[in-house]
Amino acid sequence: MKKLATLNVIAWSVFWVFGALAVTEDPGNAMRMSLYALTAFAGLALGIRSYLKICRSGDSRAGSTTLTPNEV
Repeated sequence: MKKLATLNVIAWSVFWVFGALAVTEDPGNAMRMSLYALTAFAGLALGIRSYLKICRSGDSRAGSTTLTPNEV
């Protein structure tokens, strides 16, 4: 679960950083802008996927009352 949460944070960071770079890039540099946009999209897709996995694993643990240290 911790690895998935770390992946989620990194993926969203990639999305925001490269999204901002794509938006602020000089329009004359279309190749670099496209590369930034594709990287931002990859971060978006990975961030959404990992977030949904975290939500699903949280739903399966909702009935559990005791958590071991590895589950926290």
